Amino acid sequence: MRKNYPYLFLLFVSAITYLPFIAQFGYYRDDWYLMYSANALGGDVFHQIYASDRPLRAYVMSLAYSLFGLNPLYYNLSAYLFRFLGGVAFFYTLEMIWKEQRKINLVASVLLLIFPGFLSTPNAIDYQSQQLSLFLALLSIALSIKTLLDSRLSIKILNVILIALLSFFYLGLIEYFLGLEVFRLGLVFLISYRKSVSTLFQKIRRAFLNWLPFSIGSILFILWRFFIFDSERKATDLGSQLGTWMQSPLLVSIEWGRILLRDIFEVTLLAWWMPLSNLWNISLRLREVLFLVLIVGIITWAVIFVLKNISTTEYANSENTSKEMFWVGLIVVMAGFAPVILSNRDADFYGLSRYMLASSVGSVILISAFLSQLKSQKVYVGIACLLIVSSVLMHNLNGLSWKRSSQAMQNFWWQVSWRIPQIRESTTLVVNYSHTAIEEDYFIWGPANFIYYPESKNNQRVEPMLWGLILNRESTISILNHAQPEFVNRRSIITYFGYDNILILTQPSASSCVQVIDGVSPIVSEYEQYDIQIVASESNQNNIVLDETHAPPPDLVFGSEPQHEWCFYYQKAVLAFQQGDYEKVLELKQNAEKAGFTPQDPVEWMPFLQASILLSDYDEAIQLSRFIKKSSFLQLQACENLPKTINFDQKMKDFTRETFCIN
Repeated sequence: MRKNYPYLFLLFVSAITYLPFIAQFGYYRDDWYLMYSANALGGDVFHQIYASDRPLRAYVMSLAYSLFGLNPLYYNLSAYLFRFLGGVAFFYTLEMIWKEQRKINLVASVLLLIFPGFLSTPNAIDYQSQQLSLFLALLSIALSIKTLLDSRLSIKILNVILIALLSFFYLGLIEYFLGLEVFRLGLVFLISYRKSVSTLFQKIRRAFLNWLPFSIGSILFILWRFFIFDSERKATDLGSQLGTWMQSPLLVSIEWGRILLRDIFEVTLLAWWMPLSNLWNISLRLREVLFLVLIVGIITWAVIFVLKNISTTEYANSENTSKEMFWVGLIVVMAGFAPVILSNRDADFYGLSRYMLASSVGSVILISAFLSQLKSQKVYVGIACLLIVSSVLMHNLNGLSWKRSSQAMQNFWWQVSWRIPQIRESTTLVVNYSHTAIEEDYFIWGPANFIYYPESKNNQRVEPMLWGLILNRESTISILNHAQPEFVNRRSIITYFGYDNILILTQPSASSCVQVIDGVSPIVSEYEQYDIQIVASESNQNNIVLDETHAPPPDLVFGSEPQHEWCFYYQKAVLAFQQGDYEKVLELKQNAEKAGFTPQDPVEWMPFLQASILLSDYDEAIQLSRFIKKSSFLQLQACENLPKTINFDQKMKDFTRETFCIN
């Protein structure tokens, strides 16, 4: 049973790190276009999506979709399983290389398993391939070392075939993991070097011959990837990227060297505290603080207990072992970053943290080499405990952040579904989320089409019926100039940037409700971002179809319907106002007040003010105007834009000017 303690410890640490919030993760980033496409045309659509750069990934995603469907929980569970199994394979490998250093091996494996530099674990649908690829790479390396140490020829032949398949497949999923082949080569060289008593040249030759059978898969992949397969994406085409180096070899080489040094520093040192320092900005509720304190207490006790009770014949490692670990770790760190840097990419702790995964393998070995120099067991256990506990805490804070982001996204689109019965086909949505930046247009059209048009316009390829547009300087100018729609073909998915026909959906702040801007009389929140204010008058509310209804948002994608609080009453009131049912608008206000709900954003009083004026209920209008006049920003807009409200007669316009335009 004692032999299984390390594996049980890996399971325990990984579970307490990754599982607490796993059931509350939803769709993020690229998940939106992937899952929309699969839902529209089935799992085979992934072959179209990945044909341009990583065709093998389509098989993984097609299988995953056939098993898991739209449920993000299952993708997260499978990604966690791959992560855990990768840690097990890594520990097994270290046990074969440094047999007498179980404590060091276990610490290194735990640190790899919960490496804090990679914070996109909750993005499990899109990152399914990264997690699987890393596991397959570590498994193939473990099998390589096992095969090298095995004397049975039949087992060696079978394992070499299996290793070749695993190597080709893991690189086919994520080609920038190619640096892990240097890890395989380094370990094979280490074993060959120890066994051989000949000259250095003969040792190198022996190591190369021992490694060669295990390199078949990677060599075949390189030949296929760079000489047979024609990549349509320059971002994954090394030949295109190397063209930059050919133009200015010296300057580009210096820049690559600078990036490499910075990335080495980040993955070995900064990764263990910088993401945590950024996550501390999260505001925590009392129960969340108590939960995290409990997590820290449990993991601290577990780490100290396990490390103190793991027996080792040589606690004070030999100097030779430390040197071996240092050089293997350093070389693997550099090799892990090499394909990324040669592709003119750069790792960071945010959207590109995936580029640290391969180098994290060398990073934890390098850290273990330094820890192995500590003579005091208490100091060793203390530092190891600090690294592990901080990483566990970091991932739990990260999970909490991703959970909140998912809830905010789901809440946004539930509000939209309450407000908008149907959206006219070929409408371009301009959206402002309060909880996250919009980096790609499918952050918008993905969820919108899930609700309003889950089927593709075309049966053979993905053509969403609603489009999205990111506001920036260029797109703002195009909107104001009513530019012609711009055709977009991204990974075989056909969309447009329809500058001349937009509908603006915005949530100005976390405490605001989602607001649909009416370009005829646009009144925006005082919290609204400037770009939205500029194009507010271009929002065409006629793109809302009032006499049709959509199906309820799917629970697997958007979660269960939120409780009916203020924003529910607000959305129904604005819808009733657009439908011309002004009595219902004020009725909804009364119902909300009876339930104890009031707006946090003063602009949300506006539909009730307009309805009361249209009903000639000027007493109610005067009461509501007081909320508007508390903000000079809103008062100015009310003065300028309320008279433009459809169906306002002259008396209503005069009342509005007297109330808001005369100080």
